[in-house]
Amino acid sequence: MRRAILPFLFGLLALGAAPAAFGAGETACWFDHGAIVVPAAFGNIAGDFLLDAATLKSELHVTNAQSFGILAPSARADLRLAGRRLPNFEMTVTDLGARERPFVAGLVGVIGADALAGFVTEIEINPCRVRLSRRAGQPWPIRLPLKTISGAPSRTGWFAVATGQPGVTVAGAKLTREPSKEGDPDWPPARLRAVSLGGLLFEQVPAGVSDQPSPGLAGSIGEAIWSRYRMRLDPARGILSLAPIR
Repeated sequence: MRRAILPFLFGLLALGAAPAAFGAGETACWFDHGAIVVPAAFGNIAGDFLLDAATLKSELHVTNAQSFGILAPSARADLRLAGRRLPNFEMTVTDLGARERPFVAGLVGVIGADALAGFVTEIEINPCRVRLSRRAGQPWPIRLPLKTISGAPSRTGWFAVATGQPGVTVAGAKLTREPSKEGDPDWPPARLRAVSLGGLLFEQVPAGVSDQPSPGLAGSIGEAIWSRYRMRLDPARGILSLAPIR
């Protein structure tokens, strides 16, 4: 069955070459419903966390929090990810099942932009690996400007760089027809006719409508695009680097 189409195109400009990581901590990752999942630990609470650079503040699933006696709306503990430790890190306690994101069963929480802000985050796809380093090294083929809007790394347009969702979301758009009731409710209901990124054109990209975007954002770009590259987020220097998958 054909999906609804969003007649929308946004243009992004590739600039040149960019930085690779050294002295990095590393962990395996995997894809679930088109989102990146990593093993991590928040204090004594260990398990699978969604890795989403577009989530402003990291989150702890309320069920996991309560099972460890956490009843407050937020909690602090050491966060351990990819061989790195963030002492006294704060997470918001929330019901992840109520969030507007793909359903990933068994999540402990979400690691967001606040946890990644002090690192260069490098994501390899095959095999799936996440590396965190303090500096970037060798140039990569595509270098794009990156800035922080409402705490989320974003790309000109401005669209949030979302590693925790499968497709593209567009704020203020409307579907040309109602999505099929037989479709996967956790998968974007529509298709973008075209997306231009770094001088490359992507067609028929899975997409949805964002009802509550962060102020200043036109939407978000997910793994339907990023999974075609190696990615490096360097928020301190304002650089998003991409390289073809080796």
